[in-house]
Amino acid sequence: MDVGRSNSTTETGGKEVKKIAFAAVTIIALLGLLVSACGAPPAPEPTEPPPPPADTPTTAPEATPIPEPVVGTTYKIGFAPSVTGGGSFLGEPERNVAEIILEALEEAGGLVGPDGVIHPVEIIMGDTESNPDVAASLARRYIDEDEVVALVMGSLTPISMAISAVAMEAEVPYVSMASSSVIVKSPDTGEVYYWVFKSPQGNFEVAQWQVERLNAMEDVTSVCYLYENTGYGGDCYRNSSGQLTEAGFENVFEGAFERTDTEFPQVVGIEAAGCDVVVIGAIPPGASNAHAAIRTALPDIPIIHGHGVCVQDFIDVGGEPIEGAELPCSAVIIAEDVPADDPQKEVFMDFKTAYEEYTGETVSTFGGHAWDALSWVLEALESLDEGMTLEEQRVAVRDYIEANITDWPGTAGVFNINTEDHCGIDYTSFTWFKVEDQGFVPFPAEEW
Repeated sequence: MDVGRSNSTTETGGKEVKKIAFAAVTIIALLGLLVSACGAPPAPEPTEPPPPPADTPTTAPEATPIPEPVVGTTYKIGFAPSVTGGGSFLGEPERNVAEIILEALEEAGGLVGPDGVIHPVEIIMGDTESNPDVAASLARRYIDEDEVVALVMGSLTPISMAISAVAMEAEVPYVSMASSSVIVKSPDTGEVYYWVFKSPQGNFEVAQWQVERLNAMEDVTSVCYLYENTGYGGDCYRNSSGQLTEAGFENVFEGAFERTDTEFPQVVGIEAAGCDVVVIGAIPPGASNAHAAIRTALPDIPIIHGHGVCVQDFIDVGGEPIEGAELPCSAVIIAEDVPADDPQKEVFMDFKTAYEEYTGETVSTFGGHAWDALSWVLEALESLDEGMTLEEQRVAVRDYIEANITDWPGTAGVFNINTEDHCGIDYTSFTWFKVEDQGFVPFPAEEW
């Protein structure tokens, strides 16, 4: 369903259309005539002074006319997060970011291409309703009826996979705001999907952090794993259990639950297994409720999560039992404390300031995924010359993202996208956190 349709002319990268005004200054010189004579006395009779010369009409030079800017093709982007449904806690901040960007685009006055042509930009806002069928239908409408150049859609993995199939068939560049690696490459063959990109970090990188953390814990040899019964949860489990097993940890219990569950019989299995640590692969509210259930039954067992819970809702839903939870997140949630020479510092502060001023809420890492994704597409559109067909525009945007998003500081990391990697960030894009006093606090390795 459409939330709304917004039109904007924009220019990214801080470029502006500059107006030049010309002024003419007229200087009028008045000449006086002094006549003097020499002769013997008697002095000559006074004479009337000669009349002043007639004023010569003067006119200012004509101002150079200011040429009207050339307005070119309108670029359209199909944008749809999970504004409603089970992924709304992800989609709402993503929608907020799109609205922030729209305001900035309108103020900029136009997206100027390399040929100087100004292009209006239309971001067509929609809602996937956290439903794969709705998402696929909306993507087709964007492509066939609205004739968008690119898609930025999908807050959840199953939703994004449905959109990915449509985008690949139609050969339209698509940037997902969900994290699973299966969105951008085949889990069976490892083939990178040509038309599909994603802006969040992946679960493979999360698992690398989890291995490091468990290696630093004393007397930890066995793991229990709980995950939500979704594409995201399955991807969490595959990556974490695989790397933990490879690192020598024994997986003694695994169990799946639904995202909306409030009761967790799996806790009995965890107690019986006697594992040393619990790893959870889920997003709120399921992640919060599962954590609280485990903590109530086993008050001392360490519990670690993935980056799907890097949002205040995770803490608010679970309450006091969430204290002590550990997880990897983007450092944007502590933007002020990031060193000034960090390549992401300026991006963090720009995003955090814009988001918090617009919403009155704490900055959201999930909103950051929309910030990065839309920025890639807008930067690519800015590189296009006027006169390209829609098909040529789509190809050029895809090619630009794959070839030019390199050493690119975003909210999720410093991106290096290439033909083999359509996300382009590694595990160093994360910072390890602990929940303390109902907030996220950095928990660096030297304190482990």
